[in-house]
Amino acid sequence: MGKLIYFYKDYSARLIFLILTANLFYDDPTLYLYKRIMYSICIYAAVFEIGRFYYQNYKKENLFRAAWFDYFYLPLLGIFILIALSLDLTNPSLKWITLINNPFCLLSAGPIMLYMIGANSESLDKVFDVLLIAFCAFCVVASFPIFGRVKYYQGYISAYAFVPFFILSLHLKRYKVFAALLLLVGIYFSGLSDYRIIAMRILLFGSLLVGLTVVRKSGFLKFLILLVSCIALYHFIANLADVLALFKELLGLKSFDDDDTRGFLWSELFGELKGMELFYGRGFVGTYFSEYFLMILIHYNTYSDHYDRFSIEVGFLELILKGGFFWYFLFITPMLVSSIKGIFVYHKDPLIFHVSIFLFVELMLMFIENIPYFSFQFSLLFFLSGYILKRMYEIKHNRLGTLHAIME
Repeated sequence: MGKLIYFYKDYSARLIFLILTANLFYDDPTLYLYKRIMYSICIYAAVFEIGRFYYQNYKKENLFRAAWFDYFYLPLLGIFILIALSLDLTNPSLKWITLINNPFCLLSAGPIMLYMIGANSESLDKVFDVLLIAFCAFCVVASFPIFGRVKYYQGYISAYAFVPFFILSLHLKRYKVFAALLLLVGIYFSGLSDYRIIAMRILLFGSLLVGLTVVRKSGFLKFLILLVSCIALYHFIANLADVLALFKELLGLKSFDDDDTRGFLWSELFGELKGMELFYGRGFVGTYFSEYFLMILIHYNTYSDHYDRFSIEVGFLELILKGGFFWYFLFITPMLVSSIKGIFVYHKDPLIFHVSIFLFVELMLMFIENIPYFSFQFSLLFFLSGYILKRMYEIKHNRLGTLHAIME
């Protein structure tokens, strides 16, 4: 364990550890004051670390740069944030503490900034140690619900490390068997805790990993597999209740929750957003009205969730609510670029190929869950996207160098 402490000297590992810790304390910051304090300390420390990186390094000539990210993406991101903030400032329900402290609000753009931090990281060894620490946290919190109230939430946050841990274990040749067993633990925990997304993530990643690896030399067959996966995802969403019932039967877990808690959200949100709201959304503190949760209040006299909803359980819909299609395409672009290039162009490199599949899986799951916020999950995703981008550049550079040597 003493060796793991040295991870904190690594800038990238320290940043991801701070975000992980903040998320572990965020689950219900109104329940205990110390949780809000610990969350705020860690999340603003992470913001400070990100700001320090860009302030100290961005003008250095040896900094790795993605030209499209510097000259097109960041200005567009700035324009979106200004539009969203202008909507927030005219929102009569605006609460400043929510806007600047809630990870689903202004801070939700934070993970994107880890893209260039990942692209300028030299090694993943210490980040791997943070993932190992996340597993240790999982063992503790999954076994002992916090004060008898917060059951399994911290285990759910820690479980985001399982698939990246498996990928890096193959790359670093450490704990490979243990990492494979951990995926099985994740599926079991998914049924135990009713966090269905954990099992879906692991099974979808495993399926695409096997399928795309078998046909990795054929661009057409890889495209066909991804296309079939997307079509299957559409039918999954359109027939969610039936698919979840089948999923429960295949897993053999009687405790698995097969209720459709997602399908009606699509019709509710798109039934309310009108005109240009579909393009730029309602701002970081924007809400929408839910007839379903109003009905719950009327018939059962309970606020299981308020009918004036601040957030929505589906990642794609959350992005549409806050920033419309502008925000959705802006948010996914760095991950999508890295994923597609890694699967189709740089498939010979195992790390790039495996991380790219993982990124594609996470993009698909945003149509089921995967709510974007300043989270351990999305921070890892953007960090790994940037890391493999630089690895792609190095491979291309080396290839060009070899070609020039042969020509000379």
